[in-house]
Amino acid sequence: MKRRAVLGATAGLVSLAGCVFVDGEVEYERGEIEVLVDGDPVNLEADRYQAEHAENHSIDFHLHERDEYWYMEGEEPVTFAEGIDLLPHLECTRANGSHVVTIDGTIYDGTDGDTELTFLVDGESVDPSEYVVQDGDDLRLEIDTDV
Repeated sequence: MKRRAVLGATAGLVSLAGCVFVDGEVEYERGEIEVLVDGDPVNLEADRYQAEHAENHSIDFHLHERDEYWYMEGEEPVTFAEGIDLLPHLECTRANGSHVVTIDGTIYDGTDGDTELTFLVDGESVDPSEYVVQDGDDLRLEIDTDV
């Protein structure tokens, strides 16, 4: 009976690999995230975006395979743009005053007249380079290429 309890506790610790523990408690901020391209959601649950499967991932902002949340566990919070840029296979940069997002090698350039990038936090449009992500934020990046 005690062996089962230990195995169960160990399995829980494995699933939280990479999370910060303070006084035996998991300490992190988290929220929901969604990326849409022309109305279609990017499957952020795919292994290539998850911290567990990335060759080089950041504890500052990452995803885990067990759920649909973003996690922020670094010493300093990140901006929305920095968070996107820290995820494997995604990039968020600036060019000529506009944001440029790359997903799996496909470039979505905000300077292109046919492309619109909208960064939303809890349904409100934000400047992703200025907005610092907060615990519980619902992050949404909408990319429209048919503008």
